Amino acid sequence: MTTFSAQVAASSDDADQAAGSVDLTGTTMNANSASQYIGLRFLNVTIPNAATINSASISLNFTSASYDDPDVTIYAEATDDSTTFTTGSSNISGRTSTSATVTWTATGIGTGTKTSPDIKTVIQEIVNRGGWTSGNDINIIIKGNGGSSAFRIRSYDAGSDYPQINIDYTAGGGSTQPSRTMHQFRMRTA
Repeated sequence: MTTFSAQVAASSDDADQAAGSVDLTGTTMNANSASQYIGLRFLNVTIPNAATINSASISLNFTSASYDDPDVTIYAEATDDSTTFTTGSSNISGRTSTSATVTWTATGIGTGTKTSPDIKTVIQEIVNRGGWTSGNDINIIIKGNGGSSAFRIRSYDAGSDYPQINIDYTAGGGSTQPSRTMHQFRMRTA
């Protein structure tokens, strides 16, 4: 089993969206209602195509005990190599969703760094795509589920405690080349 981890590495690689308007530079990001989204982009994900995802999660820093009741859906952008976020209208919600989603529902989880539920099905769908290649980028999207969600996390622009993805995986079964037997390597003598 191999572990891959990466943090958000640029201001435009995390963003939040409310009622279609996208903010790239705020120090916090919110998913407190069904019209709020958070986008997180992770670069250079060095997982081979069709690897088995054993577990995956995102680590996020919650900023307030008043906003620590997640009721959100987590999915990925269904693309082989994601692009950074822009301020274009609905630039997060307008991206195509993976079929796989994971719901995160909890109450009073506190402040500081918290770990999401396992999102291995979401990551598996991405690395199983025909065009996925090791080193491509992944966008994770978090959508508020309604009025009961109170979800506020630190962004890249806060200057520390960046969102992070952690993935444990097993690479495929190895080479498809036939194995060689000893007689193929014998040298002929005169």
